[in-house]
Amino acid sequence: MESNQTLELLSAMDRLRRAWKNASPGTSLNKSQFFTLMTLRNKGRQDFFPDCCNPGDSFEPMTLSELSKAMKQTMPAVSQRIRKLEELGYVERTQDQNDRRTIWIRLTQQGYDLLKETCHTMFERLNRVLERVNQNGQNNAQQMIEAFHCLADAVQTEFERDKSE
Repeated sequence: MESNQTLELLSAMDRLRRAWKNASPGTSLNKSQFFTLMTLRNKGRQDFFPDCCNPGDSFEPMTLSELSKAMKQTMPAVSQRIRKLEELGYVERTQDQNDRRTIWIRLTQQGYDLLKETCHTMFERLNRVLERVNQNGQNNAQQMIEAFHCLADAVQTEFERDKSE
């Protein structure tokens, strides 16, 4: 592989990281909080709806362990985020009636309302990004998404190997 291409990849990845860092759901939530609420709302499923509203779905609770596993993040990181979201009134913790060691985390109505508004804003903005990518009438967005998945898989495989050695 040419070193110029390697440097271009490094530069492009860093530029995308910086651009994504500036992306915001457009509310008082940061991206980590937004995705935590999304995951909690969808009980860990990845079938997000543009308005974050699954028809007929109630605010089913999750344990911290389930939430951190679904998000593929450490329990301390998710716990700290949940603590902040709880202070803001967007989630609540309740103790299980049958097993006092189990703590359930669920969205509050205030959290759901904010999430629904935030989802709408975030999906609108990302749709405008996709329109820019598809400006020439070709479906470049789908190719780009597939390329991102391929790149993420390759980077993950390469750098996870470092952890196991």
